Amino acid sequence: MTWQVLWEAAALNAAAGHLKDDPRGVDTLLQATDQLTENPRPKESLPWGTERRRLRHGPWRVIYRVDRDARTIHIEHIGRTGA
Repeated sequence: MTWQVLWEAAALNAAAGHLKDDPRGVDTLLQATDQLTENPRPKESLPWGTERRRLRHGPWRVIYRVDRDARTIHIEHIGRTGA
């Protein structure tokens, strides 16, 4: 059984804000978060506090929460590094 990815409004708005300048980057970000449905704790992610994880994908950073009971992954924040 796979997991479901849910985007919080703030994270979705942040991703949409990058569409004009970096549509390809946003596409790869969406692909990376979609892959969390098969493995919510990939090697590219690290614990971020007690309930969250931080995914590194190229210049992108994603903070997400894993809800084991509901088998959902909540994308709470995205951002880019200067790279």
